[in-house]
Amino acid sequence: MAAADDPTRGAREAVVDPPAGTLRGLVLLHRRISGLAAADDGPVAVTRLLADRLGAVAAVVSADPTRTVLAASAPGTDESRAAAVLRAEIAEPRWERVLEAAGRGGRAMRVPGRGTWVRVAVPVEVAGEIAAFLVAEEDPADRAGPAALDGSAADDVLLLAAEHAATIVGVLLGRERVLAAAAGQVRDDLLSGLLLGRARSASEAAQWAEHLGLDVPGARVLVVVPDDARGASAGLLATARDRLGRLLPDVLAVLRDNELVAVVGADADPGDLAARLASGLVRGGGPWPVTIGLGRAVHDLAGLAASYDQARRTVEAARRLGREGRLVRFEDLGVHRLLLQVPDPEDARAFAREVLGRLADDRSERAGELVRTLARYFREDGSPQRTAKALSVHPNTIGYRLRRAEELSGLTLDHYSDRLAAQVALEILGHMDDR
Repeated sequence: MAAADDPTRGAREAVVDPPAGTLRGLVLLHRRISGLAAADDGPVAVTRLLADRLGAVAAVVSADPTRTVLAASAPGTDESRAAAVLRAEIAEPRWERVLEAAGRGGRAMRVPGRGTWVRVAVPVEVAGEIAAFLVAEEDPADRAGPAALDGSAADDVLLLAAEHAATIVGVLLGRERVLAAAAGQVRDDLLSGLLLGRARSASEAAQWAEHLGLDVPGARVLVVVPDDARGASAGLLATARDRLGRLLPDVLAVLRDNELVAVVGADADPGDLAARLASGLVRGGGPWPVTIGLGRAVHDLAGLAASYDQARRTVEAARRLGREGRLVRFEDLGVHRLLLQVPDPEDARAFAREVLGRLADDRSERAGELVRTLARYFREDGSPQRTAKALSVHPNTIGYRLRRAEELSGLTLDHYSDRLAAQVALEILGHMDDR
């Protein structure tokens, strides 16, 4: 690599004592920068000062791989144009190498730019972590600042100013994080209040929804619960919330106990959303399965709490039925919506075993074949011909199997009550889901 292409060249060199005039100019500049710690317009106030006082092109760039330009300023142009210019420059491989080197070393970097230009990159720390970089470039020979900033230390002025500016940007970003966290807590509280029906009146609920920007008609509540509750952690659910936010940027979501609750709009495809959400949750290099319950679509705010309750009960039903690790919709539960009213799932299973008698107790392959045939018979609305076609056997075989099922269970399939009891028993034991 040529010396001119080496991003570490010129890294944080020792600064010689500047002339008194330069020192006075730096002190004045630092005071101006320090005065921006409470600026209402955040980091852009810092980049604007660097542009105005030094004639530098300056920006604050996020530390994540997106390198989002959070603020940008340049002499003689508006900030949106400056941001566009900086985005193009930051995309250059050389800038990326400089940022990576600055991030690894946790220190300021100064490198040659085009011609006589100088570039600097300074990590911005927030709560002990590098949250962003302050980047700037200027031509010291054409500096627009006061004469007090000229002299033998001219090449160091941008670096010294950028280091102090990065400290102030860190203060500003930290303040923004605190404010964002507070606002996020308010949103979570309001959303939880709507989901739990805690508004004191319909008008208060409407005010909460308006504050949240909630578009109610057609919305549905979605609940995500990790299948392995023992290994579940707040970290997993927080990851799920972040991923959901990337998939649906405007989604309203809140973490409650051991679940993630979200309100998804009418235009969202729940099946596709669930699949994409689950695919991004991993533990130890492998997938972390989650069960996702989906309540019914609502028409007004009053239905939001009901949709939440439906989604939670759907997750419970999925666990009872062995349907973990998938999306289950409330409207697809069928008779299980009634069975959920049974407090103890074992009571329901005991009822099913009593109805099916020896057919439920026999674990042989032959008994399993009879159970599958009986379940298919019910799914085909009691048609032996359609059942035979579905199972690729002769209709006489179906007749034989049904008679044998009656013998083992004690049921009489010609009787309505016995047919109903048998179908409910098969639903409880999950056999009606077999295909």
